[in-house]
Amino acid sequence: MTDPDRFLTFEHGYRDGLHSYTVAVDESDLPVPVWPGLQKRDSYPDDLHLNPWHRHGINNCHGESLAVWRALAWALTEGRSRYAIPCYYRDEVAQCLGVDREAMQLIRWEYEVDVELPDWGTADYGFVPARTNGFLRPAADTWDIDHVGFAGLFEVKSFRRFTDIDRVIAGDNASELTVFALHHSGRRDILVAALNQSDRPRLATLLEPGEIFVDMAVVRESGAGARSYLTVKAPEETRQVDQLAEHFSQAFRRYLDLVGQIQTLNDFHAAIDGLLAPPHAVGLHQG
Repeated sequence: MTDPDRFLTFEHGYRDGLHSYTVAVDESDLPVPVWPGLQKRDSYPDDLHLNPWHRHGINNCHGESLAVWRALAWALTEGRSRYAIPCYYRDEVAQCLGVDREAMQLIRWEYEVDVELPDWGTADYGFVPARTNGFLRPAADTWDIDHVGFAGLFEVKSFRRFTDIDRVIAGDNASELTVFALHHSGRRDILVAALNQSDRPRLATLLEPGEIFVDMAVVRESGAGARSYLTVKAPEETRQVDQLAEHFSQAFRRYLDLVGQIQTLNDFHAAIDGLLAPPHAVGLHQG
């Protein structure tokens, strides 16, 4: 197996007024599903509590490592109001979350890191005009046509919902999920206004000190892209990214040692719950 630390090894840089922490991994560096039981089953249980895909977003294609990326992003943004942009699959995510289209927060700009490019410096495009897959579906009315150039901004209040969103967008050959972690819900309207302006926004002007931006751009199908990217940006330098990376790296190594003992789905879920658990106390340190 590839070095388990590789998909949790961040590089720190400073560009465009923000500190960036990035992981860039090709197919060989992102561990495939580890537990053999994920491959051996013809189907997963109808009981959603036992179903690995519904409970953890893990199956025989999308492995434990991507769930670890989600867990790290969730732990990193703890204590803040989280708002997510699921690229392309706006309406499918809204349906999953039970959000009516009339209540959906539409935005004109979304973020893009291009998985087809092998270098993060050039792959990180920043904000681009939003787009959806609405033009691929028969339009029931003019709403789909009128709003094809808008993404959706969704509040995310639980890790389960965060996982649900990532599951919804995982069916394509690549996916991208962006998260803004703001001080409080009152900052949402300012973010929405910036993402609906006519001029291309600058991320550095949207984040206040202590707020965090996370982007997961993932190659989902072999050969569909050059690299998967986990990107964190913040106005201030922080040690928390490396601290959480170390925590989840150790957790992943423990999981690898344990995986041979996993016999049942209940065993598997208990092991994954341990793998994805946040550290008991990781404070935000600057400097």
